[in-house]
Amino acid sequence: MDCKAVVFLLGLSGFIAFIHGQKHGAEQLTEDCLTCMCEASSECDDDIKCHGRGDKNCGPYLISYHYWLDGGELGGGFEKCVTYRPCAEATIRGYMNKWASDCNGDKHVDCYDYARIHKTGGPSCNSTWVLTTDYWMRFEACYSLMT
Repeated sequence: MDCKAVVFLLGLSGFIAFIHGQKHGAEQLTEDCLTCMCEASSECDDDIKCHGRGDKNCGPYLISYHYWLDGGELGGGFEKCVTYRPCAEATIRGYMNKWASDCNGDKHVDCYDYARIHKTGGPSCNSTWVLTTDYWMRFEACYSLMT
């Protein structure tokens, strides 16, 4: 499959995930939100390789293998996908489509919820530990400039 076809399929899968998420009341995961999640994760370092023990985190969004599985197993392999920003973002959209929820109890799903889900994992997004991390401080600083 050529590169243009892969990019088209990734875009289509992100669009389908968005439409599916809309049916469940989730707000669209915006480019600004993705940018701030990337900044918070690795300062958007596209050269970052996999690191950690066990469930390694890879790419500019520091995505784990299990996150990638939940996100739809896109891009022809874990490390290949999550280290390529468009594929990593399609994975995030798929993951959010699966796990979108109101993590902070404000009665709607928005970027703050997506950022928590991204860092803590879907089932643990209401955990408060994330609010004291460098990730969260970088995310909030970035997102306050975007909105």
